Amino acid sequence: GGFVSPPPEPGLSARVWLDADCTQIGLAMARSIGDHAVKEVGVIAEPVVSFHDVTENDEFVIFATDGVWEFISSEEAVKVVADNLHRGATRACQSLI
Repeated sequence: GGFVSPPPEPGLSARVWLDADCTQIGLAMARSIGDHAVKEVGVIAEPVVSFHDVTENDEFVIFATDGVWEFISSEEAVKVVADNLHRGATRACQSLI
């Protein structure tokens, strides 16, 4: 469950909140997939998909949302996690976000 607030102004996203007063953590929601209005800025309805066979040499996999990827490249994310993995998976993840 959660509470949805409309976008505060045109061009911004709606948000889902933990509480009815919209004071606790809120998740920004976008309807950009398939939204032709944002095509000009690079949002596409076709996801970029790649495949990788996981082997015993792979140390970790990073699953993240745009909240990470809009601020850091894949290469930077791998470096952050790899540099902190010796502290444990939770600490490595915390270093990433």
